[in-house]
Amino acid sequence: MSRESRLIVILVVIAAVGVTGLTVVANQYRKALAKAEIEDASSRAARLVDGYLAAREAVKAVVARYPGAAGGLPADAADAYRSARFDAFSAHGMTYEDYAVVRKAWRTYRVGGPVNDAALVAALEARRVALDAASLGPVEAVDDAIK
Repeated sequence: MSRESRLIVILVVIAAVGVTGLTVVANQYRKALAKAEIEDASSRAARLVDGYLAAREAVKAVVARYPGAAGGLPADAADAYRSARFDAFSAHGMTYEDYAVVRKAWRTYRVGGPVNDAALVAALEARRVALDAASLGPVEAVDDAIK
């Protein structure tokens, strides 16, 4: 084998080892990233559930000032309701859409229906007692109506 041929073979072997090493490192980073995303999803879900609970407590205080609100709230009470709910879930970095997603997921989960977000299911299960206590009872329809 000539000198040039041996040099080419050595370079090919070095390149193959380098590519294999980079593949191993890339797989390790991919696994670490997937684990980090799972942890981020669970902390996000916990934050959303906490925001939902805070919003429910805030609106309970508003509803308590207006007895007989099951049929609806007066306009000023509806504005106070909307504002209290918004302030509470905004403090947790949520939007109304996030609030509505958690509300729908909780209602589905509570009756045994499927919820597609595993992290959200775990957060709902962890806070089940608090979520049961946060029920608005007959005012649930008001919560749906006030966007």
